[in-house]
Amino acid sequence: MLGLIILGIAAVAIAATALVLALTSAKKDADTKFSDKPVGDPAQPCSEKKKIKLVELVEVIERDSEGVVEQPGSASAKKPTLVTRADKDGADFKQFINIKQDCEGKPKRHPENGRFVLLRARVEWADGGCKDSLAGCKVQFKLKVEEKAKGRPATLEKADQEGLASAGGKDVLTATTDREGWTSAQKLYLSAYAGDKFSASAKADENGDGSFEGTELTIGKWVVWRRFWYQKTHHKDFAVPDPAESVTAYEKVCAEMVKANSKTFTKADAPDRTFYPDWMVNPGAGSDADAAVIGGHNRDEFYKMFEEEKDKPVKGHLILCAYQWDPAGDSGLQTFEIDKSPSDELTIDLGSWNAGIVTPPLSGSLVKTGTWRSKAPAGDADHGKNGNLSDADIQVIKGRGGLNVVKVKLPASAPDPTKHKVEVKLKLAYGKYYAGESNKHQMLIRYDGTDKKLTQVVSHEFGHGFGQTPRPGKQPKPLENHPKQYDDANGGVGSHCNTDATKKMGEAKYPTGLYQGGTCIMFHQVNPAGCKQVFCDDCDPYLRLQDFSKLS
Repeated sequence: MLGLIILGIAAVAIAATALVLALTSAKKDADTKFSDKPVGDPAQPCSEKKKIKLVELVEVIERDSEGVVEQPGSASAKKPTLVTRADKDGADFKQFINIKQDCEGKPKRHPENGRFVLLRARVEWADGGCKDSLAGCKVQFKLKVEEKAKGRPATLEKADQEGLASAGGKDVLTATTDREGWTSAQKLYLSAYAGDKFSASAKADENGDGSFEGTELTIGKWVVWRRFWYQKTHHKDFAVPDPAESVTAYEKVCAEMVKANSKTFTKADAPDRTFYPDWMVNPGAGSDADAAVIGGHNRDEFYKMFEEEKDKPVKGHLILCAYQWDPAGDSGLQTFEIDKSPSDELTIDLGSWNAGIVTPPLSGSLVKTGTWRSKAPAGDADHGKNGNLSDADIQVIKGRGGLNVVKVKLPASAPDPTKHKVEVKLKLAYGKYYAGESNKHQMLIRYDGTDKKLTQVVSHEFGHGFGQTPRPGKQPKPLENHPKQYDDANGGVGSHCNTDATKKMGEAKYPTGLYQGGTCIMFHQVNPAGCKQVFCDDCDPYLRLQDFSKLS
């Protein structure tokens, strides 16, 4: 019995000792603010205060695995460097917000693309000997607006604002660390306004009291840019320069215009009715040389020469030609009297300064209505004779007095017009010529050897592709209606900008006035002497806030 009592007392003592040890351990765990389960080496005990320090703030990216973007931060001691940023605006880093990070798939994810960058911070125990888990430490991230670009509205739509975690989100955010001391990846969204500049900073809650008064690390700066590419397509013997001033014009609104590739074609490659003698389609004198004419009659075949590229998702196709003409319709029925064959020059009223007649016509047949009738008096053998005219009877002669001038050579069945005049009635197909046009990413551009004309038209057509000049109500919010916008009623085809232009009154076609002499790229006429080769100050904010994710 005594033995049993002694054993019982011993059991109680052992239990009491275990309870004291458990309570002591629980108190110690309660004092360990940043630990979950101790994993350290007992030979290297942690300090009582459990103070931490912030040691890294890095940009990260996940491809096959997560790694660091070396620049704008530095390399990490704990993660591999997967990519280094190379696209810079001075000392700052371009962020191309109009392109998706995964345009080439996750294994080739681009950190320089997209609206946000990913940031992680890492802490360590201030006492380097401590090996306890770092889970649960707090790190505060801050977004800083380094600079707002010119023309930025006082407020942006929420979806276009900067922020942490989301567009329009907070500018301060607290994250929690894992066992290794890393925070989760935090998204820093840039604004959608080109030229805005941002950085980020982080501080750790070193003492665990919520003060975040420790060492601050900073990273950045990122600048909002957009990027797009272009392909040049032209005849193999047609030397066309790269549009250098267009590149400069877009740089001024923080958009990077990059040459992608070039393709050439031969005369044998081209569809029928592409090549005409230069003098036939040249508003000036012209030569006998073949000139490529591309427009509504054959452009679809040239559209097919465009090469899509996954790593260049916003890409325009510059189809460069000597002349850009489109089939425009038929002239009105007009009556002439001729007294010789071939006749003298006959001027066909086409109702437009930029219209002309070519043979063969751009499409279909040239003669829509063509008749002749003798004017011989009654009793003459030729009286009442009449017949039809065909395309073969219409002559377009080098040196003609205008692109709307033709001659008529009567068929053999017609009487001699030198004896009695012959009445001719004509309705002819005609075309119109332009400096360029855009159809989403497909653009026809005329190059006449004047580089300033080329660059103005290239910049202009890309501008249309990116929604310029926006009509009232079509502009990005919260921008007001474009103050210099005008439509076809005052010149051109489409919507344009009248900066520095004057309005000419008195033309029947433009009863509300015709704008002349504008200096903005988005003016409706090519103006190599007066165009400033940049988007004007009024256009600037509309370019900076435009989406640029596609050409439409």
